[in-house]
Amino acid sequence: MYPEKKIPIIIDCDTGIDDLLALLLAVQSPLLDILGATTTAGNQTIENTTRNTLDALEFLGRPDIPVAVGRDRPLYRNVLAQGSIHGANGVGGYRFPAAKRTPDHRAAPEFVRDLLAACPDKVTLVALAPLTNIAVLLEKYPACKERIDKILFMGGSIATGNPTPVATANVWYDPEAARAVIASGIPVVMCSLNCSRGAYLTKAELAKVRGVGGPAAAMADEVLKAYYATTGGQNPRGLNIHDLCTMMYLTDPGMFTGDWYFVDVECKGELTCGMTVVDYEDRLHKPREEKTVYFLKTADRDRFADNFFRALKSYG
Repeated sequence: MYPEKKIPIIIDCDTGIDDLLALLLAVQSPLLDILGATTTAGNQTIENTTRNTLDALEFLGRPDIPVAVGRDRPLYRNVLAQGSIHGANGVGGYRFPAAKRTPDHRAAPEFVRDLLAACPDKVTLVALAPLTNIAVLLEKYPACKERIDKILFMGGSIATGNPTPVATANVWYDPEAARAVIASGIPVVMCSLNCSRGAYLTKAELAKVRGVGGPAAAMADEVLKAYYATTGGQNPRGLNIHDLCTMMYLTDPGMFTGDWYFVDVECKGELTCGMTVVDYEDRLHKPREEKTVYFLKTADRDRFADNFFRALKSYG
């Protein structure tokens, strides 16, 4: 049985390959009401991430979902977009038919503010990218905090990282933004690298993607092959798809384990900049109201694969 009300969400993305597969899952889900999407730089330049988002939504049959352009750089740092893993265009060289529309005329913070105000229910922000857009939103329009149910974020870790030994990409790219959002008091569900590394497709499963049939499966097969070519050596068991794992928290929360913690972000450390400092053993003795991050620890790998293939098959 599906709930009487769908979960209203706004997706903030830097559409590379794993964002693309998260969109594939989200747009076909009967559980989610996607109010809009915003883009930022990260996996690729803002021009490429915006074009990929527009093209992907049209390809997946949802050109009605409005898209607004966000920040092209971090809050304070001069960091270039991370293009190598996702290819020159951000989606492994895959070429979508060009979308027949352009982005919304509003910048991302104003766009999100207006969507939040227009929705009768509190909204979940799904952050698949660096948290720059959301940090700007909360700074410019602090009243929006009352309209946000939670922020589901892909990033963070305990004692591991990418691209550094201790920092995950979305936090490392803009640690000041991540710190501001986590300190906002809004509940954050953090799909950690510790969790998403347990969500992968095996080589045997990857070989079955195209056989599902249809344009969506053919597209997924091509981008997954490109992703495997650049990241496949990171997990000998298969291919991790981090943003896809994150989106599944909304469609199948029972496949995850997690708990509430106090979390901060290191912004100055010479070796640790971008590290999410998780008070995992309660050393700081923070009260429960300051433990605002629900840190996802594990994901059920078999359910992850089943959910992905179920989404693919829904496209026919």
